Amino acid sequence: MINMAQNGLARELPQQTPGATTPVHKTTTVATPNPSIKTQRVAFSMFEKVLCVGLSLVVFSLAIMLVSTNITATNAESELQTVQEKVSKVQAKNTSAAQEISELSSRSRLNKIAKQYGLSLNNGSIRNVYK
Repeated sequence: MINMAQNGLARELPQQTPGATTPVHKTTTVATPNPSIKTQRVAFSMFEKVLCVGLSLVVFSLAIMLVSTNITATNAESELQTVQEKVSKVQAKNTSAAQEISELSSRSRLNKIAKQYGLSLNNGSIRNVYK
C-alpha cells in the first residue's frame, strides 16, 4: 500500500494483517555471558600501588593543612577582635581625658581660680599652646 504525503513524496507502508496488533515496545535480547569463558582480573603493578598510596598521602596531607589553616585563621580573628576591643577602650579613655582637659582649661574656670587666689589676668601675656 502506498501513502502520499503532502509534499508529494510517496513511501511504502508495511502490510498488516487485519486481526494482528503491533507491539508498543520492542523487546531486546540481552546477551548472556558465556560461563565457559573465565575472566581474570589484572593485578595492580607496583607503580600503580605506589601512585595510589602517594596520591592518598597527598590528599590526606592537604586535608590536614586545610584544617590547620582554618584553625589558625580562627585564632587570628579572635586575637584581632580582642585587640580591637582594647583599642576601642583606649580611644574612649582618650576622648574622656580630652574632654576633661578641655573643661579644666576653660577660660571661665581659669578666671574663677585666679579671682579665688587674688590674681589678675593679663591678656597680653597669655599664650595658648596646642600639641
